[in-house]
Amino acid sequence: MDNTILLSKDDYIGKGLHRKCYHHPTDPNKCIKVNYNDGAEEETNREIAYYKHLIRRNIAFDALAKYYGPVSTNYGKGHIFELIRDYNGEIAIPLEKYLADNKLTKQYYDDLVISLKNLKSALLKDRIITMTIKSKNILFQHLSADKSRLIIIDNIGNSTLIPIANYISFFAKAKIERTWQRFLASIIKENSQNKLITRLVEDVNQ
Repeated sequence: MDNTILLSKDDYIGKGLHRKCYHHPTDPNKCIKVNYNDGAEEETNREIAYYKHLIRRNIAFDALAKYYGPVSTNYGKGHIFELIRDYNGEIAIPLEKYLADNKLTKQYYDDLVISLKNLKSALLKDRIITMTIKSKNILFQHLSADKSRLIIIDNIGNSTLIPIANYISFFAKAKIERTWQRFLASIIKENSQNKLITRLVEDVNQ
């Protein structure tokens, strides 16, 4: 019996550096990521190995899209992930959109500060290592009219040859802290036209 999932252009959501993302044809709360270039396999294998490491540790997945396993598709091997939707059913929008637009930053300012603080807390609590943290790889999910959270959807894992931070809490937390501060510096730099961002970062750091 052939269990290959047939994807079409209509299922396409978007793409990152190495993978294309599609709606799961039979489950509206899942998506399928498929490699599309030569550099993708190593990146994907590293990320999936790290996801399995986190699943074995039984983390809460408060800060990450859940991973459901590999699948065969007509576009090649894929991996099934949680599709992050807002409470109204729409696919959640990347954080970078909220930071680039002064009106959106102003509208959601308090939510953004709280959600960023909660994201950092979740990364530290579950010792989640990320390659980098980028606002385009984080979705700002509206759970209700007045409750939101940030979910990382890409670039997780540890590329260190001997990934000591995966197993020793002290090193994990130090690595997360360094990556987090680089992330905050990057959002100030990337959104220099938005006068609210520096204050936002200061409030997040308080």
